[in-house]
Amino acid sequence: MKTIRLTLSCIMLCLMTMAWAQTLEPNLKWGKPTEAELSMTTYAPDPEAEAVVLCSQTDLRYDITSGAFKLKLSTKKRIKVLKEEGKSAANGGITYIYNGHRLGQCESLTKLKANAYNLVDGKLVKTKMEGDMIHHEDVTKTMRLTKFTVPQVTVGTVIEVEYEIESDFFSHIDDWWAQSEVPVMYTSFDVTVPEYFNFNVDERGPYPLEKKIEETNMTLAAGTGQGLLQCTGKHYRFVGRNLPALRPKKLLYAPKSYGQRVSMELRAIQIPGRMSQYFTSDWNDVDKQLMDDNEFGGRLGKNPLKAEMQEAGIAGISDPTERIMAIYRLLKDRVKWNEEYTLYADDAGKVLKERSGSNASINFILINMLRDAGFEAYPAVLRSRDKGFLTVTHATVKELSTCVVAVKVGDTFSFLDGSVEDGWLNVLPDHLLVDRARIVSKDKPSQWVGLTELSEAKTRSMVKASLQPDGMLQADVQTKMSGLEAAHLRHEFRTATDSATFVSELAQELNCEIESMTLSHHHGLGQEVERVMHVTKQCDAAGDMIYLNPWVLTVLSENPLTEEERTLPVEFPCISSESLTSVVEIPEGYVVEELPQPLIIKSEDGTLSCVIASAANGNTLSSRCQLQVSKIFFAPSEYQFVKSFLDEVYKRLQDVIVIKKAS
Repeated sequence: MKTIRLTLSCIMLCLMTMAWAQTLEPNLKWGKPTEAELSMTTYAPDPEAEAVVLCSQTDLRYDITSGAFKLKLSTKKRIKVLKEEGKSAANGGITYIYNGHRLGQCESLTKLKANAYNLVDGKLVKTKMEGDMIHHEDVTKTMRLTKFTVPQVTVGTVIEVEYEIESDFFSHIDDWWAQSEVPVMYTSFDVTVPEYFNFNVDERGPYPLEKKIEETNMTLAAGTGQGLLQCTGKHYRFVGRNLPALRPKKLLYAPKSYGQRVSMELRAIQIPGRMSQYFTSDWNDVDKQLMDDNEFGGRLGKNPLKAEMQEAGIAGISDPTERIMAIYRLLKDRVKWNEEYTLYADDAGKVLKERSGSNASINFILINMLRDAGFEAYPAVLRSRDKGFLTVTHATVKELSTCVVAVKVGDTFSFLDGSVEDGWLNVLPDHLLVDRARIVSKDKPSQWVGLTELSEAKTRSMVKASLQPDGMLQADVQTKMSGLEAAHLRHEFRTATDSATFVSELAQELNCEIESMTLSHHHGLGQEVERVMHVTKQCDAAGDMIYLNPWVLTVLSENPLTEEERTLPVEFPCISSESLTSVVEIPEGYVVEELPQPLIIKSEDGTLSCVIASAANGNTLSSRCQLQVSKIFFAPSEYQFVKSFLDEVYKRLQDVIVIKKAS
């Protein structure tokens, strides 16, 4: 009966959702929220939603200004705030290419306005966003961010925002995303393209949109004194309804990458009386564009720290890896990372003078230093994991977000980045461990490389402990960490308030008392960190029984995958391996009552594996755990196994072994 009731409940929920979607029609009139929108308290298809996009309309058209084609983007959006967390919708941001207003190379934001609508004592109250609530921020040398705050937003508010962007980059149309972090009730994308422009149009995602493509007549203003330009064109219209939210999820870097979107790539411009232009480019074209740019290829040249390298005797270091890291240490002593990731670099003189720079600015100085020391070194461009996948079939600089340094060591490339404060060669931050990075060179063919298996988090721990009849466990714990695990510990130690706070927070995490602790190689850059602790931990004891969990350390503190089903993949931060061996001397006169069954579990391809086992020999209890993750990306079809794997490992690590007094 329980199963039948559950099935009937699911059917009723689906019917209610369908009925709700059919009765609440999208309101396409701006400035006039309906009574239903104002009184709405929940969104039936997603009762947990903190807000919902009621209506979003994006219109893109071509125009001619001063004899040049322009793109004009008009965006209107209406959002309903349903919960306290949804009030963040009042804070918005629009990013566009500012570029110092260089002629033909910029975008301008106009007609930005927003209003909040509230029901107060049954009456509609409209609050307008004033100019002092709008602020501009230069993110990079070419990008500007305009931030705004809509006033008087509370639970129940309906927000309306609209703006226009005029762009000189008529040959490039940004991807249009139908989904957002909150559910979308209605969204549309209208594009009208003159006959002179030939686009490849690609729709991707799990929720196909309503689509209409038709021929149309167009009238363009050809410029002052030049009259009107009559032509035909193509009108594209995409509509999405009741699209689910793309919420942040654990073990997933960019949910947006898996959402519904429309991509438009210009293939050719063919204007009568002019030479045709073909825009379909490949990555070789992108390489050339980067190398011709003064702030990318133009940054490759002289070593600004040549004298300092000579004074430090770096040329005399025979080991290549140690020589590379000595160069990096010297550079990091002169320049600190400003916590910005960029693709382009500032002038080296400016960076050294200010003693601060973005990762790219540091990277280009490093490349020049490495080349001066006899290494082959190049920039490797990529799109960081938090920005989503790099679309290799869509070759454009706008797909790239930053770069790292590729340096030849022997016959292979190793990698380093200016943001690294606590790691080593080939130990990059996890969001830079992408499946595709492109090593760009002016003199040699560029090449694609994968970085997902570059940095491993490796931990090896040994616990030697003695158990007292009252349940008190005293243990000496030695742990060696390398790769990203060592970098993480250095970061935690470096950013802790003080060493005492670092120790107390670790004790709280391990649920034990740390009597003493020493760290080795935990300052600055290095391959490995060693931690030695003496800890005490009170185990449960009752009568002649002691209940012992032998691990002391936490191998897996929780299973981050809690959803029963998931349509999105799982991305681990990096490949990892953890080995923990525990040897516990139990009290004289006590015996192990029963041992848990060994656990041996692994995926079909062997990329996930775990072995947990315990054995008793006299008054010695030995336990070991070996956990291995040797790939970072698991498809949605693998979700159930990954979840059950982590469930089983976590469950077995909580096992308690009963130690009892011998009769």
